[in-house]
Amino acid sequence: MPLSANPHLYALVAGEPSGDTLGAGLMMAIKRRDPLAEFIGIGGPKMIHQGLHSCANMDDLAVMGITEVLLKLPKILKIRTRLVKNILEAKPCVYIGIDLPDFNLYVEQKVKNEEIPTVHYVSPSVWAWREGRITKIKAACDEILALLPFEPEFYAKHQMSCTYVGHTLANMIPLHVSQQNARERISLEKSSVEPVKDKVMAILPGSRKGIITKMLPIYAHTVRLVKKKLPNTVFICTVPSYKTAELVKDLWLEVAPDLSLTVFVGNTQDVIASADAALLTCGTIALETMLLKTPFAVAYKVSAISALIARRLLKIDTYSLPNLIAKNRVVKEFIQEKCTSKNLSDEMVNLLNSDNLLMKKQFTDIHQCMRCNSDELACDAVFKVISNHAKKQAEKELLEKQLQVNQDASKQQADKKQP
Repeated sequence: MPLSANPHLYALVAGEPSGDTLGAGLMMAIKRRDPLAEFIGIGGPKMIHQGLHSCANMDDLAVMGITEVLLKLPKILKIRTRLVKNILEAKPCVYIGIDLPDFNLYVEQKVKNEEIPTVHYVSPSVWAWREGRITKIKAACDEILALLPFEPEFYAKHQMSCTYVGHTLANMIPLHVSQQNARERISLEKSSVEPVKDKVMAILPGSRKGIITKMLPIYAHTVRLVKKKLPNTVFICTVPSYKTAELVKDLWLEVAPDLSLTVFVGNTQDVIASADAALLTCGTIALETMLLKTPFAVAYKVSAISALIARRLLKIDTYSLPNLIAKNRVVKEFIQEKCTSKNLSDEMVNLLNSDNLLMKKQFTDIHQCMRCNSDELACDAVFKVISNHAKKQAEKELLEKQLQVNQDASKQQADKKQP
């Protein structure tokens, strides 16, 4: 790191709620190790609560899909340029990019070039597609913190340092969660638009505007079909902010004004645990739902162009984290052409009508395998990177001093030989 680096200043950047959760946990672990720790970068409410001085709104980085990225690109590039400038001026002892690979890898490369050590938290899915990115990752990162147990082996083949840290949620969420207690914590009986008479189904459309806009109409049509077969079913939803809640409500009223949906802001885990089954979009929410032992199905649909590109590049045929971790189809996935309201409603009716004992057992088995002190493991890896970098810098300085001494000695010898 630069000689004038602040040994108690840490830079972290997250771009969505899942990264905000990881970042907050890591920050707490760092503060336990370094009580003088200060934090700069970009993050959400959880990281800000832990003391992060965020230089931008995290939501501005939470984009997905070619069209949405292009529309927001000028703003994202402006944020990125300002962030790099701020970090280089502040000289933190380490930069930790949390997920968001296209954004963070660029920043990591810039700050690493200025001798600031870098850690990338959440491995990009190079084992699934665009394996060529490993060259860029090795150039930009000193360490990868992996959430999935099979990822370190992949990086070892490419001579890249990678530490498996699991996921902080696996340690935070208990192995057994009471549905009744969860319902009481969110006052489901009082909050529900419709009286809770029978089954409760959760709709989890994600946090990104583009994905919500794409998926929510499909979910609404699915709900209509489920309601026909199970008329007493109540439908609930959870979103991270009031702004997102307004988006969900407006879209729902536009597509399904005849159907009731109770939207909760926050209380994500209690809302999920309150449901008998959930329908969700790919992402960390699938892992969280699995850890809460709520049966679910995964749905995802992108534009035809994005799908065509992905199919040419992807090397896997399963997408949700529980299936990837288990290496088998624990939950059903309805991707692209299979993502129809008919297919989704059939699966949700099946889940709502079943005890799902096998699925819940598999969820528990995965949960037990993932339980580890993720925040502390991640913190250990970060401090190891900082320490190793400091040693290399000290060795470099010592070598430079020795070279200078040798040059001076040679010059003196040459001067003595002159008549």
